[in-house]
Amino acid sequence: MEKIKLETAALLDSFKNHLQVKDKLLSLIQDSKDESINQVDDYYNDSVSKLDWSKSKNFNREWVKYILPHLQEHFNKCADVLGYQESIIHRIWYQQYLKNDTHGWHVHGDNYTGVYYVEYNDTSKTEIVNQFDQTTKYSINSKEGDIVIFPSFFIHRAPRLISDKRKTIISFNLEFHNIKQAVFDKIN
Repeated sequence: MEKIKLETAALLDSFKNHLQVKDKLLSLIQDSKDESINQVDDYYNDSVSKLDWSKSKNFNREWVKYILPHLQEHFNKCADVLGYQESIIHRIWYQQYLKNDTHGWHVHGDNYTGVYYVEYNDTSKTEIVNQFDQTTKYSINSKEGDIVIFPSFFIHRAPRLISDKRKTIISFNLEFHNIKQAVFDKIN
């Protein structure tokens, strides 16, 4: 089988509303009912102190209702940059990591996924595998307040947190739809 090397885009941008929403968002997350995961076996290597993944399709959670309008504005901007007319969020959840927590190699559903770094000190940068050679890893050069979006089939992970400072992220799965006419004009 021949592997064909194609280029694709991931997006990294500062979330313009980060400072405005951070404290209230963290307070709402603190008040939400949480879960944890600690699963280490042949496939998984996950230890996350607090998350609400099992509720990721429920958009009536208080923290989601608060942050969603801000994120939707950002995602619409991303859709525009990538040549699409709209973005649709299918799942959204938070994860809080404490020292030694990790989220092993995995993929997501839908056509794009990503991370909003709510609390973050750069010690556990998201890593993505180059699927062409399956050996090269890329670390996303992100900082607190950034949002990274990439194709959901990228194999990625959150390496072990070595800091004593808590890491809080919002993760999401979204779809970009309806190609913009300008893209058709360029390729036709």
